[in-house]
Amino acid sequence: MKILAIDFGTKRVGIAVGDTELGIAVPKGVLKNDQYLIDKLLEIIHSAKVERVVVGLPLTPSGKEGERAKLVREFVDKLRDKLQDVKIELLDERYTSMEAERRLKNLPPKKRKEILDALSAQIILEDYLQSR
Repeated sequence: MKILAIDFGTKRVGIAVGDTELGIAVPKGVLKNDQYLIDKLLEIIHSAKVERVVVGLPLTPSGKEGERAKLVREFVDKLRDKLQDVKIELLDERYTSMEAERRLKNLPPKKRKEILDALSAQIILEDYLQSR
């Protein structure tokens, strides 16, 4: 089954695609969070024949939901309105950005910033695939 992972941010949205049969997750890039975001995601979902979407839920270190989690839930509600035939799940994404930073520590800061969100989405998807 094809899965799309989303690392939602107020400015940028990282995406990664994976396959449950192969057990792999590949970063696919970063989208600008603008008025066209949902349409761009729908295009990717349909063209890649995605059957499930996993969205990172940013919890606080203590496991509670804060303001960022509220924004993610609002985004997921909008996406669900457009995707009745695709299951959308939320996954605790605590520490994925720290892990992405660790993996990219040898890159120059500008290059790191360009791919950080996509790598965070890949890590969300890796966590999801490992939990299955």
